[in-house]
Amino acid sequence: MTARSCPKQPVGGMAGERTVCERDGDAWYRAGGGRHEYALVEKGHVLKVSGDSTKVTRAVPRSALHSAHRPSDTELAAVLPPA
Repeated sequence: MTARSCPKQPVGGMAGERTVCERDGDAWYRAGGGRHEYALVEKGHVLKVSGDSTKVTRAVPRSALHSAHRPSDTELAAVLPPA
């Protein structure tokens, strides 16, 4: 995701909607189609956290994005079914 490609990618899969992009630290803040999201590009992957812009403030997806992490073995054991 770059300054050029960001506006061409719809927020939350809302095709046909205008997307506005703004750099916010190491991430992109994106808004369009009644949704907003934060996107972080790292090691060839893009992590996106979005929400309805009328129900969650901009701070919610930003906080969730920066709290995301690879799960530990203990976390995985708690959420995955037994082998």
